[in-house]
Amino acid sequence: MTEHPIHAALVRTPLLAGAEPGFVILEICTILALLVVVGLHLATIALAVFWGTVVHSLFVRIAARDPLTSALYLRSLRSPTWAPATSRLDAPARAIHPAIPEVR
Repeated sequence: MTEHPIHAALVRTPLLAGAEPGFVILEICTILALLVVVGLHLATIALAVFWGTVVHSLFVRIAARDPLTSALYLRSLRSPTWAPATSRLDAPARAIHPAIPEVR
């Protein structure tokens, strides 16, 4: 049986500008909302530049450690923080949700 290497692009998580795509879209929407809704003032331009540089570099650093941070965080919110005790050994266990959702 021959081995075929898997290309890294098939395994790697896609990132936009080094950060998660959801975070980048949130950044773009926030910057556009600042500039369009609030107006072009020196303070809003400075805040937009701050958001685009400092906050984006924070998101890039988070994505460098784990590219699926937001998915992991949202999944951890769904799971219970504790498991109830059972009264006996043959008591039915709670259903365990899969970590990776099944594709239908």
